[in-house]
Amino acid sequence: MIIGFVQTKGGTGKSTLAQNVAFSKSASRHYDSIALVELDHQGTLRSWWEEREEMGFKNGGVSFHHISSTQKEVFQEGIKAITQHNDLIIMDIPGEGTGRLHTRFACAFCDVTVIPMRQSTNDESAFLDNLYPIIKDIVLAVPEKQGQFHVLPVFTHPRAGLNKIYAHFRQVLPPHVTCLKTVYPARAVYENFNRKGLNLNEYAAVVASNRKYRQQVEKAIEDIETIANTLINIGRKKDGATEGK
Repeated sequence: MIIGFVQTKGGTGKSTLAQNVAFSKSASRHYDSIALVELDHQGTLRSWWEEREEMGFKNGGVSFHHISSTQKEVFQEGIKAITQHNDLIIMDIPGEGTGRLHTRFACAFCDVTVIPMRQSTNDESAFLDNLYPIIKDIVLAVPEKQGQFHVLPVFTHPRAGLNKIYAHFRQVLPPHVTCLKTVYPARAVYENFNRKGLNLNEYAAVVASNRKYRQQVEKAIEDIETIANTLINIGRKKDGATEGK
């Protein structure tokens, strides 16, 4: 299964979500081999992974791959090779301007496409102007892709009324795109956990003696586990429906 975090805007939490879903307990419970794939030429995750290797952290069943080429053939061959050796692929897609080649590629190849989006008119307008036209073209060309595209509300207030958030997105989202029944809250811990190559679970061990920080990171881990479990269940249901045809 391939899960992609896609948004033409930067700064929506794609990299943080991708790296922690890949290391989530939910992912490891269902998949023995997990590939974290970065398509961003800036290499944010690559730098983080190199720090992990320098610090000697164990990666379990997670491997890292960086594909920055804008050539379609390189995309296809790279993902094909990674797919042959991994059960789950988590892709971090860069925010892109003109062309949006990586975005088009991800939307075409992923089984589950996650669109992190703030509850704001700027994010909604950017989505409708830049990403939704790509989604429409793909669904028109391949009707089976309908049901693949899901908005994840991000940077929500931890005490926000979830039903109101879901209702808002149901009202503003166009056809072919649904809102996930989970959110990615705004938490300070997401800005600090990944220094020296840490993931959230490793950071929790570092701050275990500080009750305040420990509680904060535990809430963040719950966020990620809920998101990961939601996405995996969507993918597994989709696989089951495909096998039943």
